[in-house]
Amino acid sequence: MLLIDIDHSLLFDETAMKTIAVPTLLVERVGEEKRFMTMRTHLRLKRLVEKNGLIPFTSRTFEGFRHLELFQIDAKPKWSILESGRTLLKDGKPDKRYANWLRQYEENPSLETVLRYLEEVEQFDWTVYPAEAWEKRITRPHQTILRQEDEATMLDDVFKQMNDLQQG
Repeated sequence: MLLIDIDHSLLFDETAMKTIAVPTLLVERVGEEKRFMTMRTHLRLKRLVEKNGLIPFTSRTFEGFRHLELFQIDAKPKWSILESGRTLLKDGKPDKRYANWLRQYEENPSLETVLRYLEEVEQFDWTVYPAEAWEKRITRPHQTILRQEDEATMLDDVFKQMNDLQQG
């Protein structure tokens, strides 16, 4: 399962967008601030989400996450981790089973507890991107992917690996 920090990858502002020589797509607008991603990256993310191969991670609140049209309209992930691990969404809504699990085990919501919960529920193995954003954040066993200039190609590679595992 690819756990991707969307605050530190994929999205870029209007200034950066003007320097990119490939087609881009507006994926978020909050007031005057706009965020973009390349069309190739958008298509690859959508494909990974459809296969349940990606979990977006963000420090954003539920309301802030709703501004990202990609994950609301085009590619609704089964799981999303918000507020740096304090909120877990399942199919776009706060996961009540996770809230019950926290109470049962007397745990506080955090990135570590949400990952442990998802490991129990889904038997996930973690791959994180970009590696630099996760260095001090995650202690669970995981693989890393270093920051890549062409994130669409990286997502393609993850998709191919996921398909190979499912077929093998």
